[in-house]
Amino acid sequence: MQGEHLSEFTAYNTNKTLGNKLGQALWDFYMFQIHVLKKVHADPHPGNFLVSKEGDLIALDFGCMKTIPDSFYIPYFELAEKRNLENATYFQEKLFELEILKEEDSPAEIAFFTEMFHDMLSLFTQPFHQEYFDFSNPDFFGEIAELGERYSKNTELRKMNGNRGSKHFIYINRTFFGLYNLMFDLKSDQIKIQNFTTLS
Repeated sequence: MQGEHLSEFTAYNTNKTLGNKLGQALWDFYMFQIHVLKKVHADPHPGNFLVSKEGDLIALDFGCMKTIPDSFYIPYFELAEKRNLENATYFQEKLFELEILKEEDSPAEIAFFTEMFHDMLSLFTQPFHQEYFDFSNPDFFGEIAELGERYSKNTELRKMNGNRGSKHFIYINRTFFGLYNLMFDLKSDQIKIQNFTTLS
């Protein structure tokens, strides 16, 4: 496969139409895997994608593929719905289902991890609440960076039992974080979120 790495392409590209075309292809590539195939290329970084001379997206390196079982997929994407994020009781029930919260947790741990994952999922699922999403928005990308920095420096988190959550949670969140980085680099500002449903 011939092309230049995505990071090389985004360093100079000023063609918004092409940036949106590649961004839509990248978004559809991931959404179709996650929602239809229930398997995902869980290593989205610029070195794994090329842009051909014709302006097509080329995906490389399928060494890190993860299967998404229904036992994880269903509760995770139920929490992607805004009405469920806003229902505190339902949200907490799903966190137990996803093994984020444990029966042996103290009230302080339950409160801390509920808030932490509510912050994270409220942010990560924003694109799913709209028909089109602007991934070039520096405010959205800045919020993601700020959230990661806030919890990486949180001394309270270090004191608690942080070994929690389904193993699938790690891969899916890593996948979305990497995908959002790539979409931001492409400056894709007109991405149709449910476009993958039209693919055969």
